[in-house]
Amino acid sequence: MEKSERRPVTLAASLAGLRLIGAGAVLGLALAVPASPALADPPRPPATTQDAVDLDES
Repeated sequence: MEKSERRPVTLAASLAGLRLIGAGAVLGLALAVPASPALADPPRPPATTQDAVDLDES
């Protein structure tokens, strides 16, 4: 079996590749972690309007 030729890789190309791998890992983790549930508004007490008070008095 014949060895394939090895070409020298520049430091800039190597670092660029590592940055792409790192960015992919961060993106993968961000997509894998479930999103936190949205905070719902607290329940509101029943509204008492002037109309409701007038109907109760009748």
